[in-house]
Amino acid sequence: MLQIIDGETYVNGIKMEIETIPEADIAKNLHYINEQITKKQNSVNRLLEQRDELIVHAFKHNFSAITLAKILNLTRQRIYDVLNKYSKEG
Repeated sequence: MLQIIDGETYVNGIKMEIETIPEADIAKNLHYINEQITKKQNSVNRLLEQRDELIVHAFKHNFSAITLAKILNLTRQRIYDVLNKYSKEG
């Protein structure tokens, strides 16, 4: 199993440079990395959905699009896009 921790590469718990991974283990390591990417992306997607729901909730409770954009470091247009998305779904 390939892991990168604090910029250091480990294979099955042993420090190793990627260039030294045996050819027989490359496919297994690629598969593992791909699984990890998918899991992390799913987590990010869930967090983004929760954030969007909270934007709608905050807007309903008198937070302005400007305030929300500043808090979240997003554009006002993105805030309005989220609000429009949820108004169409709801």
